Amino acid sequence: MRAKPIDQTEENGVLHRLNPVSKLLAITPAMGLLMLATDPYTPLSFVVVGALVTVVLGRLSPFSYLRVAAPLVVLAASFVLVYPFVVGGPDGAPSRVLVSLGPLAVQESGVRIGAATGLRILALSVLSLLFVLTTETESFLRALVQNLGLPYRIGYSAMAAFRFAPMMRSDVKRVRAAHTVRGTPQTDGLRDRVHRVSRYAIPLFVNAIRRAERTALAMDARAFGAYEERTHYRTHSVTGTDVAFVVLFWTLSAGIVVILWQLNVFGALTILQ
Repeated sequence: MRAKPIDQTEENGVLHRLNPVSKLLAITPAMGLLMLATDPYTPLSFVVVGALVTVVLGRLSPFSYLRVAAPLVVLAASFVLVYPFVVGGPDGAPSRVLVSLGPLAVQESGVRIGAATGLRILALSVLSLLFVLTTETESFLRALVQNLGLPYRIGYSAMAAFRFAPMMRSDVKRVRAAHTVRGTPQTDGLRDRVHRVSRYAIPLFVNAIRRAERTALAMDARAFGAYEERTHYRTHSVTGTDVAFVVLFWTLSAGIVVILWQLNVFGALTILQ
């Protein structure tokens, strides 16, 4: 029997229809470069490029994307705000003071290092969002099994484990509703919360055991682990679109490096210092 291919709906963007392995392969070199970058211009360029590629090719709402990325921006800004006061020059040498605020001094090297560190973290996060926002966990695990040779025993076991999380949330809501029907007060005191956890623990633990037993029986019924190879209901193949995306992203990454190098703003990599 021929395997059924992944559904490719037009409502989703190009990134959603790509093989997850190709997206991971596309962003890995850029992320490796960013972990070694020491200047603020390189990560800033990748922040812009990564966000544009995610929003345009992923057909995501800019407002939804900004809502997800806002905590990452706050995290990056914290480095920019704190580093100028606590970081001096290289090897602890004093740096030129830009502004003095009583006992606190804003040092030039601290501003530069803080901007580079904060933007580097933001750039790594933006590239991670390119993958996370457009990839389903199950699709990624299937692609690892089919394209990268991950043993299916590990991949499908992890897939089954991920499915337990939404089931547990549903069980918590059901147990809470059952306690409410029986007249148990839902107060917010610390002592009440501890008692509530103890009341929820036993039914949740019993339900988890039942689900684990049913999952194990279902896997045994399908001869899970009996053979070295298995057929796949959904397949993830590498298409021309996947190759084109990888080449495009690598070209953009190389172009950023070349342009910054020509402008003399591409800093030395940490491995070379």
